[in-house]
Amino acid sequence: MAILLLLSLQACLPVPPLDPTTTPPGSLPPGVALQAIDGGPTYFATKSAKSAWLDGHILLGAWMEQPENATEVAYDAGTGDNIYWGLPGPPRADYNVIRAGGMHVSAPDTTPATGSETVAYDGSDESDTNYGPDSNGWDPNSNVYNQSACIPLGSQCGYTAANFFYTGQPTSYGSPGYPIDGTAVHQGYGKGVLFLESDPQAATFMKYSDILSADSYWITDPDLQQPSQGGCALLPDSATACGDGSGSGLTTAQRQLPANYGYDVKQIKRLQALNGGSKPVVVDIETGCPFNNTNCTTPAQMQAAAWHSLIAGARGIIWFQHNFGGPCVDFRSIIDGSNPASGMYNCQQTPGVTLHAMVTALTAFNAEVNGLNDVLLSPFANGYVTTSGDVSTMAKDSNGSFYIFAGSGRLASPPTANQQVTFTVAGAPTTTVTVVNENRTIPVVNGVFSDTFADASSVHIYKVG
Repeated sequence: MAILLLLSLQACLPVPPLDPTTTPPGSLPPGVALQAIDGGPTYFATKSAKSAWLDGHILLGAWMEQPENATEVAYDAGTGDNIYWGLPGPPRADYNVIRAGGMHVSAPDTTPATGSETVAYDGSDESDTNYGPDSNGWDPNSNVYNQSACIPLGSQCGYTAANFFYTGQPTSYGSPGYPIDGTAVHQGYGKGVLFLESDPQAATFMKYSDILSADSYWITDPDLQQPSQGGCALLPDSATACGDGSGSGLTTAQRQLPANYGYDVKQIKRLQALNGGSKPVVVDIETGCPFNNTNCTTPAQMQAAAWHSLIAGARGIIWFQHNFGGPCVDFRSIIDGSNPASGMYNCQQTPGVTLHAMVTALTAFNAEVNGLNDVLLSPFANGYVTTSGDVSTMAKDSNGSFYIFAGSGRLASPPTANQQVTFTVAGAPTTTVTVVNENRTIPVVNGVFSDTFADASSVHIYKVG
């Protein structure tokens, strides 16, 4: 397996034209350069008027949530989600109902009721892992999600499958049921592109999607500790964790870090850069117990994992809300955790943490993100902040103000409890930072301020000046 190097794209991608609400280049502190979000601020509008809505939003929504009526659509909208990813059915609420409820859809199909709610299409899922990186024949009618669907039997046909959903035959049997009409297409990938395939193999899959994602559930998947997965991906130079593929892998503490979700973003961005340019990335975050075991996430871990994804540059979150394991097996956990009449509402997926508690935490995260939507869509301010300690950061320049987003921990580096982190901002100002949504300020002296991060799930957001 090729060793996967973690390289930031922000330093190597061309800088698109600046948004007029940002600080003019001549007014930037020395050493600071602005870089637009991946794809640029009008990426989706240039594809289709149907998809233009995506340009103005951090995308928040559940994977294969299945609302059946207006009440259940309202539950989803009430969390602050704005899109359904891979909306299945039947049963399923009519698109008229979904549209009236204010939600949007990345759909696997169209119906006579399809309208402005459908802003993207969802194609195949994990064709890299299911079918392998090659272009042999593929039987779209097989309903088999492994290489038995490839022609000849047992060969690899992932590129063929992914291409079918991206440019294929939308009216044929076995197709996703959506037109190829310029509307943005999302196809999610998995451990193939993240860990197991060579760079050229994995980068090819990026060509078959307009919105990129690949899932690895660091908090709940113990397999990610293997050297062939997390060990060599996060610590390629470690003789212990990687050892050229024969090491002992990650420890549980190194694997179960919210900071590790930033790897998924950086790896996808790096692979797409090999094709030229950038595309928006969204990240899968588990809301409970996604495997057939007792490994479950907590509210704080879920929120921090999502923040680290955005800090790494993601344009949105896909909430994986299926519980295949744990004490609360459920495939509509956000709806059931929102509905007091559901028998699952008070089910404790971890001691003292109900499905409703997870929905409450998800809602709080969404509210904070939606409140910072325009900031998060603003250009990155590269070179604006440096830090001490184990912390991951992102700086943004929005409407003449700088914002710093900081999450405790770095890839495979468990932070100490109550670590004190020092921030140094460009231009050496003496001012204050407002800690967003925490009702406190911190003095900045000659460009330096400090703050405390309680644990690996701590996240702070600072507005400078």
